[in-house]
Amino acid sequence: MDGYQVLVVGAGFAGSEAAYRLASEGVRVGLLTQSLDSVMMPFLLPRPPFPPGSLLERAYGPEDPRVWAFHARAKYLLEGEGNLHLFQATAAGLLLEGDRAVGVRTWEGPPVRAERVVLAVGSFLGARLKIGEVEEEAGRLSEASYPELFEDLLALGFRFQKREGVVPETPTTPGYRVHYHAFHPEEWEEATFRLRRLAGLYAVGLCVREGDYALMSQEGLRLAEHLLHELG
Repeated sequence: MDGYQVLVVGAGFAGSEAAYRLASEGVRVGLLTQSLDSVMMPFLLPRPPFPPGSLLERAYGPEDPRVWAFHARAKYLLEGEGNLHLFQATAAGLLLEGDRAVGVRTWEGPPVRAERVVLAVGSFLGARLKIGEVEEEAGRLSEASYPELFEDLLALGFRFQKREGVVPETPTTPGYRVHYHAFHPEEWEEATFRLRRLAGLYAVGLCVREGDYALMSQEGLRLAEHLLHELG
């Protein structure tokens, strides 16, 4: 198959961690993000302890507590990994061959193909963000949701649960709430990260379970180890 061995959709903490570990082990990885300016961007600077050897640990810099500086360090590390292609696009639906996921369609037009597809789309499926009386279709402040991808997954029969995320006010941003959809627990195998309805499709991060930055990082590492075992 032309394309990547693994395509990770979403460059938050879980997706970036999985992509970075896989690429460091020689796997050809595509890491798709809607915005290169929000790669592994935290709301507040993460605090140790972190999973040993993780991208999260390497990007942490207590000498510069700005979240933008953390994001810049993480993005620099991702871009410097030779087997990893970090690129900007919007996933609009899955590419299928029979009952197997073989990539994604993009809003921009060009499809992206891969042997395995990982959805690490966080709080961006069917998301509505509320600040006071204002509501918009977004998964994070100033970051659009994935409406086409969500509708495609619904059309394929995937079931979801509604969840709410609360983001506290910071000195530079207002507090807000996000209502989003996570895969129903019966759709997802915790041990393998597989989404049961289609072969070659996996999910990690907030779109399947809640947790802090360290847990999302650990989950990304756990997924990477599972895929490395599968890939042999």
